[in-house]
Amino acid sequence: MISSVFLLASYWYLWIMIIAGVLFLLVVWHTKNFAYLCPGCGEVFEVSTLEDFISPNGVNKKYLRCPRCGKRAWADILRIKEKTVHKK
Repeated sequence: MISSVFLLASYWYLWIMIIAGVLFLLVVWHTKNFAYLCPGCGEVFEVSTLEDFISPNGVNKKYLRCPRCGKRAWADILRIKEKTVHKK
């Protein structure tokens, strides 16, 4: 009975909120688990969640500006295996 509530057209805003929430969680996960390789200088870098969300992308590349050389290019996407935390 409760699941039929989601099928009503009067609750369309609820569907938009659910989809936006899932999309946000997916982008946050992607930001934490992937880095990028600049084709110009070879720098490996990470981006913010906002930049990850709004930057154009292909299947294996994302159009970004390299923080080292400043060149805008299609950077290769790299999977981050392990985050290293340097403790003093």
